Amino acid sequence: MKKILLSAIALVCFMGHSNAAEITLTTEDYKPYNFMEGDKIVGIGADQVFELMKRAGVPYKAEMMQWSRAIGLAEKDPNTCVFTASHSAERDKRFTWVEPLFVDRTILIRKAGSSVAPKTVDEAKTFRVGTQAKDYTEDLLKTAGFPTIDPANNLEQTLKKLEAGRVDLVAVSGSFYENLKKTGAAVEEAFVINETTLSMACNLNTDPATLEKMRAALKSMIDDGTQAAILAKYQ
Repeated sequence: MKKILLSAIALVCFMGHSNAAEITLTTEDYKPYNFMEGDKIVGIGADQVFELMKRAGVPYKAEMMQWSRAIGLAEKDPNTCVFTASHSAERDKRFTWVEPLFVDRTILIRKAGSSVAPKTVDEAKTFRVGTQAKDYTEDLLKTAGFPTIDPANNLEQTLKKLEAGRVDLVAVSGSFYENLKKTGAAVEEAFVINETTLSMACNLNTDPATLEKMRAALKSMIDDGTQAAILAKYQ
């Protein structure tokens, strides 16, 4: 995926007198959570993140890139947060969290018309399952003991594998699946694995005072209905 660097002038929204540490935000193109609309990153996650940063008075810069790099930078670099990230058990202690942005399902989808129809997790494990490398779905499948996982660099490649019959199922979020259906993609829901909380995952060495400002800002958005309005906009 071509890297898109958004200018500080366009996306840095903060109060001039703020003493908060500057935060680097990384994300991926994953509609409807985060995607490009003209020269702006928008979506369920993006709209919330940029609003909470503005309310918190926290300076930031944002960059869209491949997911494996986005989450890798957040794990490696202080004062860096990735969104919209699933708060999985495997990731829990690797990051500090600003949440919840959204609660979503994780599902397995199949090619439309396919006879692949697992009724249990054990049945699903008998199939070849595609996923995006370094995505929370890959961690989830590994933790659940799926023996045949076929990761690709991005979901576009994974969906091409599904279309070509190289994988039987693909693990995605429920919102991503609903968006696929809106575009006319020939896929169907096959099995619900679990529910997951979507969040901002921040480096463990992120400034604690800045994190508290961000959490307080998100809480204010939940309390005053801003979060609900953003969710309604995209659903």
